[in-house]
Amino acid sequence: MGFPKASLAAQSQQPQFDKPQSIFDLLNFRLSELLGISGSLVTRICENEYGITREEWQFVAMLAELKAMSPSDLAARTTVDRSQASKTLRGLMSKGLVERQRVPGDGRRALVLLSQAGSNLFAQLFPRVVQVHHEVLQDLEPAQRHALAHSLSAIQARALAVAQEHKPEGAAGRRQGGSRAIWKASSLGA
Repeated sequence: MGFPKASLAAQSQQPQFDKPQSIFDLLNFRLSELLGISGSLVTRICENEYGITREEWQFVAMLAELKAMSPSDLAARTTVDRSQASKTLRGLMSKGLVERQRVPGDGRRALVLLSQAGSNLFAQLFPRVVQVHHEVLQDLEPAQRHALAHSLSAIQARALAVAQEHKPEGAAGRRQGGSRAIWKASSLGA
């Protein structure tokens, strides 16, 4: 994704969440657009100045808060799947930002934790990410920020419940062509 253009803000209008008439009125679309705009700055700082990906930064920041934990527990705290979490952790280990420790008495289990270099990276980068956070929220009064935090927590909890309720059976098998195979087989494609 290219760096956000100023024209995106000019095109923005208040969404009609109560009666969506277009994609611009859908919560997921609006959140995705917000993340694309504000998240791209953090991503560029991570990639251009520190040589890490946004996912790697997320894991560094979570390990700074949560300390040592199993790779599967860390993956469970995110929305990425286990294979992507493993790939991200391998990248962090190869960069010397994360260490892996065996669990005494259980040769199959391990914990991951920040190395000293990972802790140093967090100490340098976190204040910059907090600055972006404050600049994005600067037009909201403290009460509005509190209401937003409360609303986001409630929406996230509800989204988890909806996802469990509407969990699709199976997945579009990527080895069998994924969504393209389903599209070709659908009546809409004819």
